[in-house]
Amino acid sequence: MKTLLSRTLTLAILSCLPLIVQGHQLQQPASTDNAVVAPIYRLFDAMRAHDQHKILGQFTDTALLQRISNSGELIDTDVKKFALSISENTAKLDEHILAVTMHQQDHLASVWTPFAFYLNDKLSHCGTNSFQMVQINGNWKIHYLIDVTYNGDCQAFVEKYAS
Repeated sequence: MKTLLSRTLTLAILSCLPLIVQGHQLQQPASTDNAVVAPIYRLFDAMRAHDQHKILGQFTDTALLQRISNSGELIDTDVKKFALSISENTAKLDEHILAVTMHQQDHLASVWTPFAFYLNDKLSHCGTNSFQMVQINGNWKIHYLIDVTYNGDCQAFVEKYAS
C-alpha cells in the first residue's frame, strides 16, 4: 500500500512538472531585460540633465503619469508638463533605483522599482515606481508610470532595498 501511494504521488508530481517549469519560465525575466529597462534609466539620466526632449523620448505619445497619494488620491500629471518642469528646475535632481522586478510577455512588461530621490544631494523622499512598458516598432517605451511615496523612514527603506 505504501509503495502504491508513493508511486502515485511520484507520478502526480512528475505529470505536473512541465506545468510547474512552464509557469516558472513565465516569471523569469527574458534576455531582453536591458532593452526593457533602458528607457527607465534613460528617463532618470535625462532628469539629472534637465533634458526635456530626452525625458519625452522615453514615453509613448499617449503615456500616463500618475501618483497615488498617501491618502489614496490619484494625481494625474501631464507628461509634457512634467518634462518641462524638470527642464526648468535648477536644483540637482537624482533618482536612484534601488531594485528592479520585471515581468514580461512579448511586447509588454511590468517593472517595479523601489527608489530614493535626492534633491541637491539630500535624501528628499523614497517610494516605489510601477512602470508599464510596451515595445513598439522594436523600441521599448514607458506607457504608464505610477508612483507612491513611502511614509516611513527613507533611510531604512533605502537600506532594505539596497541590500
